[in-house]
Amino acid sequence: MGKFPKLQNMLVAALNHAAQDGGLLLGHELAVKETEGAKTIKQEYMSGMEDASFVVGVKSQEEYDGTFYMVFSLRDAIVFGSLLLGVPLARVSEKRKLAIIDTDDIDAFSEFTNQIIGSFNSVFKSSLPKKVHLKLKEPKKFIPNEDKVTPDAPVPDGEYFVLRAQLLMPEQKFDQVDILIPIALASLFDLQGAADLTAHEEEQAEAEPAKDDAETGPPATDERTVLILENNSLDRQFFQETLLATEIKTMAAALDADLSDFFPDTPVKAVLLGVDDADDRELSICIKIRTISTKDSLPVIMCAREWTRTAVLKALKYGASDIIIKPCAPDELRGRVLKLLDAA
Repeated sequence: MGKFPKLQNMLVAALNHAAQDGGLLLGHELAVKETEGAKTIKQEYMSGMEDASFVVGVKSQEEYDGTFYMVFSLRDAIVFGSLLLGVPLARVSEKRKLAIIDTDDIDAFSEFTNQIIGSFNSVFKSSLPKKVHLKLKEPKKFIPNEDKVTPDAPVPDGEYFVLRAQLLMPEQKFDQVDILIPIALASLFDLQGAADLTAHEEEQAEAEPAKDDAETGPPATDERTVLILENNSLDRQFFQETLLATEIKTMAAALDADLSDFFPDTPVKAVLLGVDDADDRELSICIKIRTISTKDSLPVIMCAREWTRTAVLKALKYGASDIIIKPCAPDELRGRVLKLLDAA
C-alpha cells in the first residue's frame, strides 16, 4: 500500500464517496477502481505527464495545514462538465475526442469538483482525530511542453505521496485521476505512516485528540437557523426579512458559495434555495446540500418563478422537501418553513 496505509485507505474511501455522489449529480453511475499509492518527486511526476490537465488545489485547514492537489485530464474535465450541463452523450464523446472545452464546460467542471470536495470533507472529518476543513481552489489548466514549469507550477517543488485512481462510467472512457499530497502534509494525516509508533503511543495519539474535540467542539444549540441560497439580491432580502419576522435566524449567500463554510459545523436547520429556471444545473445544488450537510432530515425548500412538472419531479428526486413559486406571500413562506422546521 505504500508508506501511508491509513492515508491511502482514507483517500480511497473519499474517492468512493465522491464517485457515488458525483454519479447522482451527473445522472450516470460512477465508480472507482484500481487505486495505487506511491511516493514521487515533482520532477519524476512531471516527466510522466503527457496530456493537457486540470490541476485542482485543495487547501487543508484547522489542525492539518497544507495544500494537496487533484489532477484530472482535460478530456475527463470535458466529460464531467458536459454531462453536468446536460450535453447529449454522442456530443460528449465528440468533444472529448477533439478536446473541445469552453467557459461553460470549465464552470461546470468546477461545480463538479466542488461536489467532490464536499464528499472528501465528510470522509476526512469522520476519519481524522483532529479538526480538518478542506477548501477548493480554482482549477488551473496545464499543457505539457506549452505551459512553463516553475518552482510553484503546476504544483510546488518537493516530494509527494501520490494516489492514482481509475474512474469507471458506462459508455465513457476516463484517464486516471491523481491525488498528490506533499509528504509533510501526508505525515500529518497519517502519523503511523510517517514513523513507527509503539502501541502505547498510537493509543495516546488516537485518544487525546478525541478528548480535545469533545472539550473544544461547537456547543449544542437549539437555534432555528435557515441558510438562504439566492443570487437575486431583492429575493434574498425578502426571504431574510420574512423569516426574521418570526425570530428565525438566517444566513445568506449566493448559489456558488462554498457549502463547506456552512456544513456541518453551523446550526443550520433548513435551507431555502432560490433559483431562476429550475434547470438541471440549479437543481443539482440540492444534491450538493444533501451530500455535504450529513443531516438526513435537513429540510430543503426550493423556490423558482416557474415550475414544470418535470422540474418538480426532479427537484423531489434530488432531495427537495417542498416547492414554492416566486413571488410568494410572506405568510405562506413563513408557514412552509415553520412546518418543516417543526417536523425536522
